[in-house]
Amino acid sequence: MVSRLELVLKELNENGNFRASLFATSTGLVLASQKEEKIDERVIAAMGSLLSDSAYKAAEELELSEIQSMKIKYKDDFIMMRNINMPDNKNQFLLAILSKAPESEDVERYFDQLLNWAVENSQADLEKLSSL
Repeated sequence: MVSRLELVLKELNENGNFRASLFATSTGLVLASQKEEKIDERVIAAMGSLLSDSAYKAAEELELSEIQSMKIKYKDDFIMMRNINMPDNKNQFLLAILSKAPESEDVERYFDQLLNWAVENSQADLEKLSSL
């Protein structure tokens, strides 16, 4: 299963020219990753988990709708995370990418489409993992 998740991430990185991508549990445990050598995927997963948790707490307090994605734009860099909820509503996974800042809104929309594709193509494997 993990190898299929890694294949999804490999294709995701190739199509988006991402520096790193990963699947992690909601607690920050890395399930699969594809990254440049100097990048520590554990740091991305831990920060993603922390940000996701904060976003969920904010949604509860402010009575907001379900969180779909989080984006952090830096001057030259970009982190995008997608929450993946399982049908049982008990388990949740995180998909995160690290890239250079998108050059335009069209490129950012393309990144969104790539993450949608990755979620669709990993859903079955993540559901199997959540049932373990």
